[in-house]
Amino acid sequence: MTSLLALTSACDTTQNEELRKLQAKNSYDNAVRNLADNRLALGMASLREAIQLDPENAQFHNTLGLVYLNLGRPVDGQAEIQTAIDLDKNNPDYNHNLGIALAQQGKFEEAIAAYKKAISFPTYTTPEVAYYNMGEAYIRMHKPQEAVESFRAAIQLEPIMVAAYYGLGLALSQAGKPDDAKAAFRKARDLDKTSPFSELAKNALKQLGDGE
Repeated sequence: MTSLLALTSACDTTQNEELRKLQAKNSYDNAVRNLADNRLALGMASLREAIQLDPENAQFHNTLGLVYLNLGRPVDGQAEIQTAIDLDKNNPDYNHNLGIALAQQGKFEEAIAAYKKAISFPTYTTPEVAYYNMGEAYIRMHKPQEAVESFRAAIQLEPIMVAAYYGLGLALSQAGKPDDAKAAFRKARDLDKTSPFSELAKNALKQLGDGE
């Protein structure tokens, strides 16, 4: 009789846990919809509710972290994203997002380490983005050679990445190679004329005395 009661109690606990996770997923879906519709207050409330119901869900913490980053609150964003990493250590996207949070705080060396960690995962589907962000961090650290290597790695993976060509131009210019910088800026200008980086490249070329 005792074992039957214990079994019933265990079943009830499992069912309650499954119900909480379903409710959490529903709250999370509501949060995503509200955030997509720019209903920030409702989105944040639903997201926090989802985390309260299922605090071990790494995706929920990562999403909240990204919201904080978009709000210009990188310290809060870093905390949530780090929680996501602690819960799911094998997710490269979380490590990349941690790098963004660190870069927003000016912690560029730590950001680069996080980007490199993301790239180290063979499952990472967008390493070119991490290489690009790494290049940006190196420029901010006044390490143009490392920035050039990072932007070229991004371009090798994604040959039509206009932002990477623009970043490469900046890095080459910082390295004292104006002719090579002009070539990179021209590529950024011509690759996609609808890109905001195309206009930035035009302005950079003018500053280098190249108005063609």
